[in-house]
Amino acid sequence: MSSSPREEASAEEAPRLVTIPQIPALLEAAGLKKVGPARIRQLAADDKDWPAPVFATGRTRVFEWSAVERYFRNRTTRQGERTDLDPQQKGRSNADRRTQQNDPPSER
Repeated sequence: MSSSPREEASAEEAPRLVTIPQIPALLEAAGLKKVGPARIRQLAADDKDWPAPVFATGRTRVFEWSAVERYFRNRTTRQGERTDLDPQQKGRSNADRRTQQNDPPSER
């Protein structure tokens, strides 16, 4: 039994919903760099640009694939760059920071 044209059109327009464990394989299929589920969870928790879930219950979050794919296509990666430092601290070495922390306040 075949579907009516109206049913086929609505099925094509429905957004594709995905969970975090599904995203790595979908990224690879889309020709993007594969990112592991743990890193995706970290991005979802920490990155303000990560798309909001369409549905969430308990620990399960469901995202619209088109929004997730757009996020990864537009994301600027900073491989090897420390993201835990303030912009002012990035230019200083670890030794400089340790020296400053050990100096008495009067010498700063």
